[in-house]
Amino acid sequence: MQRFAKTRGVKGAASWCAFAAVLYLLCKQLLQAVISFGMGLLVEGSSLGNPIGFSAATTDVILLVTGIVSIVLPIFWLLRTTRLESEDLRLFLPPQWSPVFCIVLFLGIANVGNLFGGLLSRLFHFHGGTTVLPSSGGELILSFLALCVLPAVGEELLFRGALQGLMRPCGSPAAVFGPALLFALLHLDLAQAITAFLCGLFLGWLAERTGSILPGMLLHFINNCIAFADIYLQMYAPGNIAMGIELFVLLLFPLVAAWLLWRAVTQQGFSFGTGMHPGVDAATVFSSPAYTVAVLFLAIASVYFSTVTG
Repeated sequence: MQRFAKTRGVKGAASWCAFAAVLYLLCKQLLQAVISFGMGLLVEGSSLGNPIGFSAATTDVILLVTGIVSIVLPIFWLLRTTRLESEDLRLFLPPQWSPVFCIVLFLGIANVGNLFGGLLSRLFHFHGGTTVLPSSGGELILSFLALCVLPAVGEELLFRGALQGLMRPCGSPAAVFGPALLFALLHLDLAQAITAFLCGLFLGWLAERTGSILPGMLLHFINNCIAFADIYLQMYAPGNIAMGIELFVLLLFPLVAAWLLWRAVTQQGFSFGTGMHPGVDAATVFSSPAYTVAVLFLAIASVYFSTVTG
């Protein structure tokens, strides 16, 4: 297959990012629809949403495989058809970074997003998806892989690796912002999108600063594990324990993160601009009609799924 002309312009790079993001969503939805159709043929009335006649383990394996395929296909397509090279994915060990500082700061940002998202959900009556976890055994392990491991590895590889790699020649501001906005809207949940956007900005910044997406994978994984544990406690622990731990996490990390950041800025000369590459303004990604249309489409879909469906 002949490779398309390689473009380093922001309009072209943002367009490829938009195509890849929509392809990721389409692959995921199409695969799940086909599998649901097949399940219905085997067991009348069965689907991925209502897996009558299928074990929870089988359903989790199917979701895990569809998630992997949905991420691999857009990355493979970008590697074949654009200027993206495997080294642009930045799957390298970072030369140096501050794990404790970054973990606390990231979790602080994530929980600020969770607080705002929870407030908006209450004010505008957003409908969030319900995640049901098995109590133990192999099914719980499969759920852990699907909800904690796969998103941390796969989403970072796609968004901070492939999409940010495409945008990087345009400068760090556009490279961080463009994929982060798509990453947030692809959650199709306005409350979650707030947290995802803030986290996406931080993880994009971290990938630029360290030259690697591996630290971002670790942070993403830790955040997923905390969310996983919170869901598990809400389902199986006494209500007051689950609520107390959730409030502790929501309040502790933002406060500690703010204190660490204040110390780093005022006493150690920390700057977010260190390691960033100059380039076009972040908003220039909207000069791409394809990117703008994709963002509008995903935003409308997010509003629909957040306010209409339940």
